[in-house]
Amino acid sequence: MNNLASVDSRAYHESYRVEYHPQLIEEAVLRIIIGHPKESLFRKERDRIYEFTDIEEREEAFQQLHGRWFNHLGLGEPVRQVFKLWPILTASTHRCLFVKARSTKEIGADLYLACGERDRPEPSRTERTIVVQLTPELLCQSPRFLDFLRREMLRIVDMLDPCFGYEPNFPKGPMGPYHRFLQERYKVLWDITVDGRLYKKGWLPTSVRETHRMLFKRTFPSLQEELEKLFSYFFDQGPHTHPELVSFAQSPEKWLARTTDIEAGFKSAPTSKGLCALCQFPSFHLINPLDLPADLLAQIQREHPAWSPREPICRQCVDLYDAQL
Repeated sequence: MNNLASVDSRAYHESYRVEYHPQLIEEAVLRIIIGHPKESLFRKERDRIYEFTDIEEREEAFQQLHGRWFNHLGLGEPVRQVFKLWPILTASTHRCLFVKARSTKEIGADLYLACGERDRPEPSRTERTIVVQLTPELLCQSPRFLDFLRREMLRIVDMLDPCFGYEPNFPKGPMGPYHRFLQERYKVLWDITVDGRLYKKGWLPTSVRETHRMLFKRTFPSLQEELEKLFSYFFDQGPHTHPELVSFAQSPEKWLARTTDIEAGFKSAPTSKGLCALCQFPSFHLINPLDLPADLLAQIQREHPAWSPREPICRQCVDLYDAQL
């Protein structure tokens, strides 16, 4: 994170720091200046810097030039809009760093704590930093950049909000290690709640709801009877909490069985078909293990040597061990 360039911070709290990696600023400015009415003026200013003989002085002059034009071209405006939208971002962190992502797969935002703050119940504002990885191409596309920031920063808002109750570590389930499986389910749910809020504000197209509904259906195939009500609960309603999302991701059928009042759609708890022989959770869809593929059956037996394939198991356990193959 060394050698970062500060930009115009007058739109933020006077003590708040918004910083960009110089290479990110430079590449963004060089991209967007092409064909701009003031491109010739920029080129003249930039060409004069090549006359500097001192390398360090020349590098500093380039950074200052690109920083000025970054502000002049309004490339940081989407950031200012989003930080104004959610004041908790600047109230609960002390800086936001924008760095160049090495690939599009790394694009995203996260919240970082100083090492000494990680074990504290309530980390201080001065030790919280938002780090955003993005590409110069994304930074240049103002509408798309704004959409990206709204999604990413709303997740950060959840992480900062005590009412959401975010915890970075997931609990271990009774079926053994399935951290990645739980993470994937949790991410689907969190994305649904994030886009649901953005959708209600009119910031996302109508197609996003159906996209999330289909993903929810694929992620939780054993809940088809209550699919629409459950999806609507997470997408259309709120607020939701981290423990709630974890609980549902960990065991949707158990969560549903104990739910007695979701928008009047679940006035009485559904009746399960029995307990899964592996996780001991109530299930509405028990499966005969002898109907499973041989390799999947062998995988489950390796994890549970005392279990008999004649004992029925739930769809969640089947999905879990199928994901491990």
